[in-house]
Amino acid sequence: MSNLQHDSLINTLAHFNINIAEQDKALFAHSNELVNDTRKLKENDVFCAIIGEHQDGREYIEQAVKSGITIVLSECVKAQQHGELIRTRIANKSVVIIQFYQLNQQLFDLCQRYYQQPQKSFSVIGVTGTNGKTSTCQIIAKLLEANDESCAIMGTLGVGKVDHLTALNNTTPGATELHHYLAQFNQNGEQNLAMEVSSHALSQRRINSDIIDIAIFTNLSRDHLDYHQTMAAYSAAKKTIFTGDTAQIAILNNDDEQTQEWLNDWQQQSYCLYARINTEAAKQHSHYVVAENIQHHSTGVSFQLQTHLGSEHINSPLLGDFNIDNLLAAIAVLIIKNKSLAMIAKAVTQLTAIAGRMEAFSAKNKPTAVVDYAHTPDALENALLACREHCQGEMWVVFGCGGDRDTGKRAIMGAVAEKNAEHLIITNDNPRSEAPELIATDILAGCKRPEKTLVMLDRKQAVLTTLAKAKADDVVLLAGKGHENNIIIADKIIAYSERATVAEFYAAMHQTDLQNNNNQNEVRL
Repeated sequence: MSNLQHDSLINTLAHFNINIAEQDKALFAHSNELVNDTRKLKENDVFCAIIGEHQDGREYIEQAVKSGITIVLSECVKAQQHGELIRTRIANKSVVIIQFYQLNQQLFDLCQRYYQQPQKSFSVIGVTGTNGKTSTCQIIAKLLEANDESCAIMGTLGVGKVDHLTALNNTTPGATELHHYLAQFNQNGEQNLAMEVSSHALSQRRINSDIIDIAIFTNLSRDHLDYHQTMAAYSAAKKTIFTGDTAQIAILNNDDEQTQEWLNDWQQQSYCLYARINTEAAKQHSHYVVAENIQHHSTGVSFQLQTHLGSEHINSPLLGDFNIDNLLAAIAVLIIKNKSLAMIAKAVTQLTAIAGRMEAFSAKNKPTAVVDYAHTPDALENALLACREHCQGEMWVVFGCGGDRDTGKRAIMGAVAEKNAEHLIITNDNPRSEAPELIATDILAGCKRPEKTLVMLDRKQAVLTTLAKAKADDVVLLAGKGHENNIIIADKIIAYSERATVAEFYAAMHQTDLQNNNNQNEVRL
């Protein structure tokens, strides 16, 4: 039996004009969770067999029944079939199938009803944008926790508490899985949830914006055009995170052109602007958070925080200007939640690098390696520029592009890398079903000096070779894998952690240095 609170399935279905006959009601007395993924089904769960873009859940009903379920909500294609109850036997088991018209489109609302809007007991902070979602969510959670408010996170790195995450299949999970976690957070007494909201989830209605109390937009640049086709469609999907009413507060990056376009036709919704570049323009609005007098140093950045409530000096251990952007968005959240600027500034000093997001590794007399998830042209350029601020020697970049994804960005990323680094090493980054050699050729098409670019498709070898070649004052950006723990090549998932590879390299170098020192001491003796 589930320990998550929910309404009866009978009451929930009645709201959708599905009425269960009196003689059948006993069948619905012990329903547990609503689930649309057969891999996650448990006994007495209710299987929601939706017709998706790539898979038809109705084809998995028999598999679902073998998991111990007896009730299926099955999407039907004709409106007149809605509410029909079919008794049948599947895998030698009695099963009730209820026909549900447009179940895919209605699934989020169905879950809301069933779990009785669990998010009402805590604040939901949704973050959308091409880059910065993961870092912004993590920073928000860490700052809130440091200011005595609990905060769970949900996104690319997983779901749960910031230091104890469970992996997710999607950045923003589907409606049934999402509501399972929302109900769990409600039960656990969480005060906040900082969640990444992907454009896919918004366009597929896996999430409705009306559950989001504070909606953050970080930036918009080329990505996911294999799905959205045009930047206009991509932008439109992102914008649906905003409700347009006073129940939600928006936080917008004033340095991004998309924000300026949206503000030209903004509705009554309250908003706060943050900025690192267009600071004076942001300060013309009633609510703002901006960074001025920015200083880069070897251990991070410092700046003067100017807000509509006052000013405070900020020292941040996070590298890069775009982490200032992420930090400003997070600070705006804390200001909205009435935290003092002094307490915010103190909490910022305690931040640590986010796994695989501008995460620096270094050792004495060795180059600095920075592991980052950058996998779009804009993110790659931002990461390179950020590394340049901390580089005394030459820049190296090891990167690739994913297969079965937007092919148009490959040459652009090649050009960006060539422009901002002295040394380019092109390697694998989840080639999937595509030939790695062809992906590398697509990247090289954007390079004007391909003869100065090394192609080394074995990623681990590329990383270790580059770290061995680079000099002590150099910085090596390892872009694209970030926190990930595998590489997908054809139909194989190969275990690989960039972070572990780099850490092991420096540990080995440290051991070598210790051994050399010991040998020298023995010679002196």
